[in-house]
Amino acid sequence: MVFSTRREVVETIISMGGEWVFRSRSAYVLLDGFFVPYPFENGMYVLPPESRARYGISLIRAFMNNRGERPANFLQWILGTFGEEVARDYLIPYNEKIWKRPLDEMSADWVYIPGRLPLPSLEDIVKAVAGLPTVGYAEQSTFYYPKRGGIYSQWRATYEKAASLGVRFVKEEVREVRRAGSEFVVNGWLRADRIVNTLPLRDFVHMLVPEPPSEVLEAASRLDYNSVVVVGIGLRQAAPPHHWVYVPDRRHVFHRYAWISNYGEDVPPGRSALIAEVTVPPNTSVDLEGVKADVLRGLSDLGVVEEGAVEVVEAWFHRYGYPIYTLSHGRDVATIEQYLANIGIATFGRWGNWQYWNTDKIYEKAKALK
Repeated sequence: MVFSTRREVVETIISMGGEWVFRSRSAYVLLDGFFVPYPFENGMYVLPPESRARYGISLIRAFMNNRGERPANFLQWILGTFGEEVARDYLIPYNEKIWKRPLDEMSADWVYIPGRLPLPSLEDIVKAVAGLPTVGYAEQSTFYYPKRGGIYSQWRATYEKAASLGVRFVKEEVREVRRAGSEFVVNGWLRADRIVNTLPLRDFVHMLVPEPPSEVLEAASRLDYNSVVVVGIGLRQAAPPHHWVYVPDRRHVFHRYAWISNYGEDVPPGRSALIAEVTVPPNTSVDLEGVKADVLRGLSDLGVVEEGAVEVVEAWFHRYGYPIYTLSHGRDVATIEQYLANIGIATFGRWGNWQYWNTDKIYEKAKALK
């Protein structure tokens, strides 16, 4: 999905090619059986009055006590921004599921990335407590998505446009990058005047010849991440009018599921497709069949998947799913990026910069490359 606070960014991305559809966000937090419209602080108007009051007090107390000080860790930020009640019932269990790390051992730096997370306003909190709907995280309230072919169609359209402009693509696994005078040599044969790395920093530093200094290698070794298993399910049932749903309930292995068939227009009437995400810490043994079974069981228990409706189930393991913002994340990334800049290599992207960036941020950073 493509969205941004900057209209020109969205327009440029979708102008690269392909056919797009425009959607209004239909996202929820599934809490105690209620589909609370996302963001939670705006959507809690659907909850019973006593719940609205409890969560409203939690949010207002946090709002009043916030002194604008930078929190020492992610847990402090959650508690300081949303208060004890919202943190305990929603944000702590949800974030523990996705990050699989103690939240007080994570940096809060990523929440300050513009457009990365919605933040509550006092006006919206009061309206939600009163039972009035409001729209939060406005820049993500609408988005574009490829009409057919899924998000791969976006990549394909961009690839084809680049090829039409004369860009040459060489498909080969990168094993070695060596400086040779004013040039670089990749894998001993491909010569380049300039290199822009998009490979994960953890891996890329070990491809460099000569080997980087020990402080660079040590910084790379501290970069943390989660892998992700994406489970896709094809169904003989119609989808509800939802896009994605956050699931903080610890009884279910997935932190989020999405009715991906509602994004584009690929699926015929009476059929639907959804995906569910399960994060996995590094060096964890993954049983894909077991994950599939756990996801189906959870979706069935929640009433999301109807009995007998499953036509096909598949699971895909992606080693690099989410960068983890450790307490040393900022220093470690800066150390590596500075070394690469000193030897004439730019590094870029979610994994090239080890940042939790969406498509719009990637595009903005690409435009800034010189």
